[in-house]
Amino acid sequence: MRLGGALAAAAGVSGSCAAVFAQGIERLSRGSLRVLWLQGQACSGCSISLLNAEAPTILQAITNEIRLLFHPTLSAAQGRLALEAIETVRRAKEPFVLVLEGSIPVAIREACKLAGRPFAEVVSPLLRRAQFVVAAGTCASYGGIPSAEGAPTGAASVREFMEKTGAVVPDRLVSSPGCPCHPAELLGTLAHLAAKGYPEVRPDSLEPSMFSTGCVHDQCPRLPQFNTRIFAAQFGEADACLYQLGCRGLDVYADCARRRWNGGVNWCIDASAPCIGCNQPTFAKTRSYPFYSKG
Repeated sequence: MRLGGALAAAAGVSGSCAAVFAQGIERLSRGSLRVLWLQGQACSGCSISLLNAEAPTILQAITNEIRLLFHPTLSAAQGRLALEAIETVRRAKEPFVLVLEGSIPVAIREACKLAGRPFAEVVSPLLRRAQFVVAAGTCASYGGIPSAEGAPTGAASVREFMEKTGAVVPDRLVSSPGCPCHPAELLGTLAHLAAKGYPEVRPDSLEPSMFSTGCVHDQCPRLPQFNTRIFAAQFGEADACLYQLGCRGLDVYADCARRRWNGGVNWCIDASAPCIGCNQPTFAKTRSYPFYSKG
């Protein structure tokens, strides 16, 4: 219960989720949910974010709570040994959760390889075999930066690739968007899958409803400055609204203000950085999408 409560607090969800998370962590610790993590077109940011998990810590998670079958960064196996480990998971009868970080190239399949094999070729049978699939981060959830307008690789989100290859999406795929995804949300999703199975999700994004909360603008500590039209003229101003520096908080729904980052220390707005909408399906999709744009 202690870990479940801490995870609920870190994820910024209600206390009612603590019991569910505690039950999930208990089942995870018994090895009842096996996790295979693979990475496509991505910067490893979601893996680095995972390393910042605090409740439980990543050391606790991979030694006590999660039976991590393979992770491209954390696992020692590489090359042929990595492929053998992945193939062993695919052929085994036990259920597993496939966590995918990054998008999947379909136009230039050689743009992303694993031990010499195109990533799409490796991941395709796993997507059909896995009990659940978790898209970790915006690149996996929506395509992200690798799928930006003009990119030649034809990068697809996990959902797009599953639909294209005939893998079942409903009641199997869960999205954990963000650039990067929040470690507490990802671990909370795994705990829920272990305790209760597939969570309630938003049909448009497949993000768990428990993590999809209010508008960033409405939760912003600089809302009074917006209402009184006190706008920052340059980055770094601590007591002015960042709207005219390109803040997208008016159109973004996320719980960053509530759960925050780096152990609850900070988040973008408190660091005087505008919200860039990194958890949105439109993030970085078009050439006309500047991260920061003065209004």
